[in-house]
Amino acid sequence: MVDDGRSSSPLPRSILYVDPDTADRRRIVRALESGGDAATVEGAASAADLRDALAAESSEYACVVTEYRLGETDAVALYDSLRADGRETVPVVLYTADGDEALASDAIAAGFSGYAPKGGDDSVDRLRAQLRTVSGGDDASDGRHRSRDRDLERYRTLVETVGDSMYVVDADGTIEMANEAMAEALDEPREALLGTHVTEFLSVDDARRVQETLEEIHSSDDRAWGTVEITVELADGERCDAEVNVASLTDADGRITGSVGAIRDISARAERERRFRRLHDGTRRLMAATEAEEIARTVSEIACDALDLRLNSVYLYESDVVVRSAADASSGGGTDGPAPEDETDGAASGDEPNGSADADDPSATAEEDGGGLVAAAMSDRAAELFGDVGFIEPDGGIVWDAFEAGEAIVHGDVRRAPNVRNPETAVRSEAHIPLGDHGILIVSSLEPNAFDPSALTLARILAANAEAALDRAERERELADRSREFERQNERLEAFASTVSHDLRNPLTLAMGHLEALAELLDGDADADGHANADDHPDADADDYADVDDHLEEIDWVLERMDELVENVLTLARSGQQLTETEPVDLAEVAECAHRMVDPALDVRWDDSLPTVDGDDARLRVLFENAFRNADEHAGADATVTVEPTPEGFAIDDDGPGIAPDEREHVLEWGYSTATDGTGFGLAIVAEVVEAHGWRIEVAESEAGGLRLAVAVGDSRSRLE
Repeated sequence: MVDDGRSSSPLPRSILYVDPDTADRRRIVRALESGGDAATVEGAASAADLRDALAAESSEYACVVTEYRLGETDAVALYDSLRADGRETVPVVLYTADGDEALASDAIAAGFSGYAPKGGDDSVDRLRAQLRTVSGGDDASDGRHRSRDRDLERYRTLVETVGDSMYVVDADGTIEMANEAMAEALDEPREALLGTHVTEFLSVDDARRVQETLEEIHSSDDRAWGTVEITVELADGERCDAEVNVASLTDADGRITGSVGAIRDISARAERERRFRRLHDGTRRLMAATEAEEIARTVSEIACDALDLRLNSVYLYESDVVVRSAADASSGGGTDGPAPEDETDGAASGDEPNGSADADDPSATAEEDGGGLVAAAMSDRAAELFGDVGFIEPDGGIVWDAFEAGEAIVHGDVRRAPNVRNPETAVRSEAHIPLGDHGILIVSSLEPNAFDPSALTLARILAANAEAALDRAERERELADRSREFERQNERLEAFASTVSHDLRNPLTLAMGHLEALAELLDGDADADGHANADDHPDADADDYADVDDHLEEIDWVLERMDELVENVLTLARSGQQLTETEPVDLAEVAECAHRMVDPALDVRWDDSLPTVDGDDARLRVLFENAFRNADEHAGADATVTVEPTPEGFAIDDDGPGIAPDEREHVLEWGYSTATDGTGFGLAIVAEVVEAHGWRIEVAESEAGGLRLAVAVGDSRSRLE
């Protein structure tokens, strides 16, 4: 408030001005002593001088004006010490060039009678206006008994000076004073606010909490201000989060007659806090997730709901993804995406879609030894705009650049980014935030430079939490795989023990029986070297020697049988071991090799339509050999075996007697055989090879009524080409 001559109150008759700056002190003293209502003004250079002046018995100062910085102390701290000593007997006005809204609030809250900013052409006039308010025409002793009218004037300068919304209300909550900042915030004319009740812009509950805070302040000896978080309703009906600092106004008897409040918009801070809470809640969900795909979906949901990044996608790295061709990729083959002229790769980036090796060559394949990024989750908005962009190949533009660098990269304008594949993309802003070596989070916008830095900071925190969750899920998966492998090994060891104890015991018993029979035949009929001698035993007939030959043939058969059993056990053990390395394997070539190995005379049929799979060539030959041998043994020499491709993988059919439906679940078990001389290992070996590849096998009936072994090639390590 500027001294415009309308105030009838004179300046206090005697003023003490405290300022360490000699030049400023002399200038202000001269200015206050000049004019029609000149006052007597004395200068002081320090806090000590002020103390001494107020302590003097002859002191008749009606008011003190002081700078904020006073050497080893400041004006607010000095006033507190004067009050503690009982020396705050006169009004004190803060007049400083260091002032701001916060300092003004602190000073008024501490008990200063006024505040005026130093500097500017009208600063002395502002100081005069404050001094007239303080004086009010009363004597010095009246400074300790200020009326409510002077209280209002005391706050008027503060209300007009600060940039935050400020108001003064009476005991009933009616607005008596409001500044332009508050009028602008509420989108109401300032005059329209005066005389209205605070519940016009505060809820009843918020107004009650403000009143309770004022009463707490009033009953406290060490609190001058209180802070309450409220929700302000604006003129357009919108609501914003705010913080109000309030202080009570009292009359001479100490009763609350109103309050003064400063309202600050904290919507941004409140939104950040809400984001943090939602991010924290989402992180707990991440830590509870057990699968990589579930973690990816949760990351996308958190980015939408907690960070308001509604155009996002999550890609996970897979080391040996095989995509058949660019033509397949763009024709609904499961990894299709928008055409280059439409949108982008990575659900957003200005890259060509789907890891196409060459968008102009529909037959070009995108097989890369280094794997690729596969879409695992996508927000609804991203899916709506970009479609199902399923794959990003190595060196696949700006998304791959960020993933390979392992650092978050933010593009304010994607169209100007180096290595962008599609400069005409609709995406303008994009951030690529790696999830360690697991994948990448992509957030996008159709506007340039659209990202709030705080949201990107939280997105990085989200990515770090996602990386930790994926690390944990990977460790748990490895532990589970290891545990399952240990269980399989234990089961195999138990089966080996059972096989050795059961299947080998029978031939051994048979061999021992034949040896005993031989011993009886040859007992006493052997020479000193243990050899039978026919010349020495003319009574031995041909039948005796025929019996010996029979026993020897049986023993030879038993030994061959035992050798076959041992070889099958070893094959079974090797076939069931988990794969560590794979390579593309042509199943037609495997079928041809297995056919030659088993029996070239067996009628085995296949064609070049059999797929190439990712697997172990040697073990797949063992699979086909045992399947063909099983058909040869059970269907006979006239059997026909057919190997054909299926949508899931491949199948091996024969036209033999087949397996009864109630026996099919047992046919793959070790030792199961329908033949009297079968080992029961052939189809068990087939099943072990399938399981070692991570595939699935189903036993069914072929079209010819025989056995059908259908193999589904279906996990990430083995995809059809």
